[in-house]
Amino acid sequence: MNLTKNQVVIIGVVGLVILILILVFFGILPGLKKEDPKTSIKTNLEFWGVFDSLESYNSALAAYKAVYPGITVNYRRFTDAVGYEQVLLDALAAGEGPDIFMMRNQALPRDINKIVPVTQTKFSILGLRNLFPQVVESDFVSSGSVYALPLSIDTLALYYNREHLDQAAITSPPSTWEEFEETVPKLVKKDGDEITRAAAAIGGSLDSMENAPDVLSLLMLQAGTKMVSDDFTRAEFATRRGEDALEFYVKFSDPESEVYTWNDSMKNPVDAFAEGDASMIFGYASMAPRIWAKNPFLNFAISDMLQPEQAEKTIAYPGYWGYAVSRQSKKQNLAWDFILTLTTNKNNAKSYLERINRPPALRSLIGEKSDDPELNVFARQALIARSWHQADPDAVSGIFSDMISSVASGNIKVGDALDKAEREITSLMRRRF
Repeated sequence: MNLTKNQVVIIGVVGLVILILILVFFGILPGLKKEDPKTSIKTNLEFWGVFDSLESYNSALAAYKAVYPGITVNYRRFTDAVGYEQVLLDALAAGEGPDIFMMRNQALPRDINKIVPVTQTKFSILGLRNLFPQVVESDFVSSGSVYALPLSIDTLALYYNREHLDQAAITSPPSTWEEFEETVPKLVKKDGDEITRAAAAIGGSLDSMENAPDVLSLLMLQAGTKMVSDDFTRAEFATRRGEDALEFYVKFSDPESEVYTWNDSMKNPVDAFAEGDASMIFGYASMAPRIWAKNPFLNFAISDMLQPEQAEKTIAYPGYWGYAVSRQSKKQNLAWDFILTLTTNKNNAKSYLERINRPPALRSLIGEKSDDPELNVFARQALIARSWHQADPDAVSGIFSDMISSVASGNIKVGDALDKAEREITSLMRRRF
């Protein structure tokens, strides 16, 4: 078949177009294939965290790298929480802080001016409510904006020595504070006025109990005490309910009380429990590895946190960390993309939790821990966890500890001690805000 000159030209043009399209499709012609803008970003993100190794985040780092191959996440690990917060504060003050850092769950009022929330288009309040327990919204949301997200939610629980309870013919650990009061005299051992084995570590200040302010805060919340005003301008716990909670707490360190079992001259609860010198202690899931390290053969178990007998609803007390983006960061959207990849993706969160053996924050993973002998208590308690905003968690802990010490020593009445602590925390709030 003979083709005309025009037909040959048309066929040639069509063939050239087809060839170009094929080369563009396979990316052989550079600059012609439309490139995903995410792949062209070349930068670093600085990420500071406490306790966890870089390997804990491997799954999330790989997933993020798949979307942003040109971004490198540099992780700096701290092993001491107090030291970490001081170094972080100094770095932020000098304008040299990281893009992403970890913050404590009670600390949003203190840190809110240092961080930026995620945009509503990236992650909404509805998304948070669907994925996380209520306490996350309470701790990390302000004025409808999400400022941080967690991977794990830890809560206080009751650790008990199974052998001690068996020897005292106690068939099961107490589940209410009323049962706890009845159990203490059955477990405590004394030589005259000296306690040789504590029934429980409770009633002391920070001098002998690292979780003393948390246990007292829990008792106040369970009693229905309102801790701070709605507008966060003043503390409000110096009430009859607050007095009842403080009176209940300190009587376990009162030598004249029938439930006297602890004092500030005793060794710390982890050592006492590991060495068999205390039958019960209150602690977070993170306490278990410390106990095993001191005594791998200790026969102990963990049960739900105690509740008031007539409580209308159960309340657990949380202590955990969230991931936030620095207000100073010039890569805020990229930093929030990493946090969302880390905390809201079930597979990435699961990989992290399996490496460090901590209770989950995602609702979808909480149910999976129902049969876990170590973490089931902490996992389900995340759903009932409640905390309160604090202008400065360390300062508040110190004020609560001083309040406990002053009442336990008899230097001040319960009501006066509460009034003093309330004024000090109110002053702290007003200085910061």
